[in-house]
Amino acid sequence: MNCMSKFKTTLAILCFALAISLSSYGQVARSLYVSPKGADTNSGTLDQPFATVERALQAIAEQRKKGDNDPVVIHLKEGTYYRTASIQIPGKTLSGANGGKITIRAYRDENVVFHGGTKIKGENFKKTKNRTVLERLPRESRDKVWEISLKKEKVTNYGQMKQHGFGTPPSPAPLELFINGEPQYLARYPNEGKLAIGKIYDAGSIPRDGDFSNRGGEFGFEYERAERWKKADNIWLHGKFSFGYNDDHLAVARIDYTQRSIQLKQPHLYGLRTSTPAYIDSTQRKELAGLSVRGYYAYNLLEEIDRPGEYFLDRNTGKLYVYPGSALEKAEVEVSLTPSPFFEIKNTANVSLENIKFTCARGMAIYLENSHDITISDCEFSNLGTVAISMGRPLADDRRSYNPDGSPKQMAPRPGDFKNITIRNCKIYQTGTGGVIMVGGDRKNLIPGNNQVVNSEFYRNDRINQTYSPSIRMNGVGNAIKNCYFHDLYHQAIQFGGNDHTIEYNHFDRVCKEADDMGPIYTGRNPSARGTVIQYNYFSNITPPNPETSMCGVYIDDGSGGITVRKNFFYKVGNPGHNQNFGAVFIHGGHDNLIEGNIFMDCPVAVGNGHWSDEKFMRYMNENPIIKERLKKHVDIDSRLYQERYPDLKDFFTTTTDRFNTVMHNAFIRSQTSQHGFFKLIKNATLDDAGTSPDEIDWKKITDYNKNIEPFPFDKVGVMER
Repeated sequence: MNCMSKFKTTLAILCFALAISLSSYGQVARSLYVSPKGADTNSGTLDQPFATVERALQAIAEQRKKGDNDPVVIHLKEGTYYRTASIQIPGKTLSGANGGKITIRAYRDENVVFHGGTKIKGENFKKTKNRTVLERLPRESRDKVWEISLKKEKVTNYGQMKQHGFGTPPSPAPLELFINGEPQYLARYPNEGKLAIGKIYDAGSIPRDGDFSNRGGEFGFEYERAERWKKADNIWLHGKFSFGYNDDHLAVARIDYTQRSIQLKQPHLYGLRTSTPAYIDSTQRKELAGLSVRGYYAYNLLEEIDRPGEYFLDRNTGKLYVYPGSALEKAEVEVSLTPSPFFEIKNTANVSLENIKFTCARGMAIYLENSHDITISDCEFSNLGTVAISMGRPLADDRRSYNPDGSPKQMAPRPGDFKNITIRNCKIYQTGTGGVIMVGGDRKNLIPGNNQVVNSEFYRNDRINQTYSPSIRMNGVGNAIKNCYFHDLYHQAIQFGGNDHTIEYNHFDRVCKEADDMGPIYTGRNPSARGTVIQYNYFSNITPPNPETSMCGVYIDDGSGGITVRKNFFYKVGNPGHNQNFGAVFIHGGHDNLIEGNIFMDCPVAVGNGHWSDEKFMRYMNENPIIKERLKKHVDIDSRLYQERYPDLKDFFTTTTDRFNTVMHNAFIRSQTSQHGFFKLIKNATLDDAGTSPDEIDWKKITDYNKNIEPFPFDKVGVMER
């Protein structure tokens, strides 16, 4: 056989093998095209694109009915896709077991934006001239405020202002204003800081104690500014009205200018507490809890538009008033409208969303329900009213509910079948009530969900609700958060529950900026939720401005245990505060936690412990109804599976043996070792100086003192694939 014949034969064999391979593994994907300039009467080709994703999905469904189950890529051409309703990707008729993978992505990395609002031409704004309005404005800003009629812009649905915050189920935000991509703020007083809560005339009903009579409280004020608000009829207060871990938005029912008191329409979950020293009983420890951040500001006031970025919407006339930071005729002005998600992916599998920007909506971007093998990659989420992505929590029409012990139940994990879902290389910022809600895995049978968030950046994810709106809320079994960067958050970065999760190679910086009794990573109140490993993370600049504030980096709360915190770097993290026992790692009441191989540098206290006596712990286990429910109903810690996986759970309700947390092989650099509670301290190293900053660490000195400490992998921490 000559060379040419051999070549042809070899080529034929290769082509045949390739054809078999592509057919077997479905690697040849059909392409459909969508463009804002297209038409749904087109054929969906590159030259004749559809106008909507719905039409492309319809075309896929038509092919599936003909038996064509090949994977399909929907290419989105550059432009802005304005959405008023959700794109539904339902069932397994399109993908999953009976169909090939569906990928929806930007065509050739073009700029594709899904927009949940409308843009307003800046030149349509006019300087405010109305004498009545001008008289209500501060004198210094009367020539700086512009107005527009939203009704003339065909915007008439402003949403509903209602109580929201800790203890209230999150829901879509009312209309918001954005200029050049930045959120503007309803005019407030004061512009920075907070007002003191004066004398408490009536704490209001206290739902946390079982009083659901819905009576708003009343408290005094001691400032003159409220005299300006006599013509305002929809004033709201935002702040912390009791403890430092719960903020609330409450409507003003009336202001008594004679008594100088404010009557509220709704109750605060814990009742009102004063922040004025003259009215505080300093002998009661609870009166001091959260005092360093307790207080409020008043907002939604036309009378307080006095700096760039502030606005006011008159809901009666539809007039929008704004003090712009730059010339409006050259600005990009947007208002949010859509409360529903951009995508709803339900009961399906094998779907990928890639390189899409989601912005300017009152609700979330992507909602998933009972789905698996989903990938969301290289997407950007900003200026959303709730979260970016949610598994099983629609965050709409949720009613208030309470646990048996009276604590709020608004974000308890919901059952759902989620597995193999990956969120990677995404940027999630300026969201209202969190970033990602992730759940998956079977806790009763300890089957992992294998869901993960990787290589992503999160910041300002608590823009509307400032507490318990974490960048990632993770529950279930066997899920992971890796190589992410969390920064500039008022409260938590990660809240987790469940079993056997991995949190590693993340960077936490400037988190918990307006919090007390909190840390960037938080879990608590469930001793059955064990097995999670927190490792190779870098915590920096997690310190409060007020020395009375209690703060940490990792918080294991209310009796939880069985957590491993290993080989992390804590730099300038934590503060003992009013609780007097917080450290960079803080354990409250729990045991069987392992703190191993970490480096603590310039931390006031490395490891803190709010130790519970044996009597208190046993009472908590046996008398608290929520604990019994979580340990015996949600899962069974006495089952053979749990006893084998977690031997420390043996005789958990009856044992009176010593309960310890182990602190071993750590390095303490200019940091106090530990404070309070029972610890097993094993081969830790204390150094006065091993470098003046993390960048100047003397690793030889550390390893000479403790051979179990290895150089911290700074180059592997944070966003790695951007």
